[in-house]
Amino acid sequence: MVVRSRVCTQTGDQNMSTRSLCPRRWLPFLLLSVAWAYPADVSAQEGLRVYGAVGPSPAIEEAAMVFATRNDVKVTVASGPRHIWRDKAVVDADLMFSAADFMMSDYARSMDLKIDEASVTPLYLRPSAILVRPGNPKAIGDFPDLVRPGMNVMVVNAAGHTGLWEDMAGKLEDIRTIRALRKNIVIFAADSDEAMKMWKMRDDIDAWITWNTWQMPLRGRAHVVVPSRTYRVLRQCSVALTARGQNKPEARKFIEFLASKEAGEIFSTWGWVAPQSESSPVTLDTDIAFVCPIQEDKWDEESGVGVGLAGLKRVVEEYKAIGIKVEELHVSAVVHGAAAYWLLKDDPYREARGGAEGGNPNSAIIRELIENGVSVEMCGLTMKERGWTKKDLLPDVKVVPAFYPRVIDLELQGYGLISSVR
Repeated sequence: MVVRSRVCTQTGDQNMSTRSLCPRRWLPFLLLSVAWAYPADVSAQEGLRVYGAVGPSPAIEEAAMVFATRNDVKVTVASGPRHIWRDKAVVDADLMFSAADFMMSDYARSMDLKIDEASVTPLYLRPSAILVRPGNPKAIGDFPDLVRPGMNVMVVNAAGHTGLWEDMAGKLEDIRTIRALRKNIVIFAADSDEAMKMWKMRDDIDAWITWNTWQMPLRGRAHVVVPSRTYRVLRQCSVALTARGQNKPEARKFIEFLASKEAGEIFSTWGWVAPQSESSPVTLDTDIAFVCPIQEDKWDEESGVGVGLAGLKRVVEEYKAIGIKVEELHVSAVVHGAAAYWLLKDDPYREARGGAEGGNPNSAIIRELIENGVSVEMCGLTMKERGWTKKDLLPDVKVVPAFYPRVIDLELQGYGLISSVR
């Protein structure tokens, strides 16, 4: 039977305290050194020693416990401010983990760890967040609210928080935002530990610009406000081998496990963003813009609507299926030529079809596309040629001066061209 134990060490006034296997999952944020030990024949082995920043440590430790149990290897994880573990890590670290890439680069430059830079593996992302008081008494809904006069804001200017508030404030490329926010910053904490203490001691602090993971140790004392994508910043947790770890197959195997889907699920429970699938991700998920020119009078036999409209609907649905919000899509469907009559109301539609019976079968899909934010547009020159007016068009269909100039204009604005749905 596998036996697990926690190892607690104290060195002078550097208190690296243990914690029990209890449900109070915020306790990993204490400065600690934790080991998972096994029967005598295994625990006698050297095992793996892993060092790094506080932010990722709860997820790293939970993943280490799973890895250690499965592979009968002792894994010791130490985290906290660098000065606590630096000297020991130089002697016996097998792996290092960081809360941002610049931290990993700093480990490699300033510590005699001989980090194998080729082994640096980005794992998961965490988004920036705004912590506010329970009940959100100052009604902070997004980042711009922090620059309102009278707001008391706290930031951390060290470790994984370095530059965070500036990065968020600089998103609008307006120095006035940075000036206004800096006037409202009442505390520049030296590290996250100091920030948590100040949050508990000073009720006059209205907001803390931080990472989403720091709400967990303040549960009950802080509420998370998620910034809109315009202001959101994400940074990675990464792991790397040291020269010592290069000679240990278990160390490489641990990195592989940390990058696995199983470990991703563990990190997700701690607030980190893991890939939703093993396929290549979409690189843009905001302000997606494309134009779909529709001109061929072809019909989809299965749905009974125009092929171009059916294809465009599939494109929009695919974006929605991978989690892209409708409001992030900017889509224009520009219709002219043989397919132009698809956008007509029932009476002019029947007339355009030579007196055919029934209404326009495209009405429903056009309404659905418009409800999903698609700008359905009719070529004005085609309307003029056919003798149609605006009152002949289905509700909310827009009129543009001409087909090709409109498509070219949108492409020059940065819209992608989707032509395969015609």
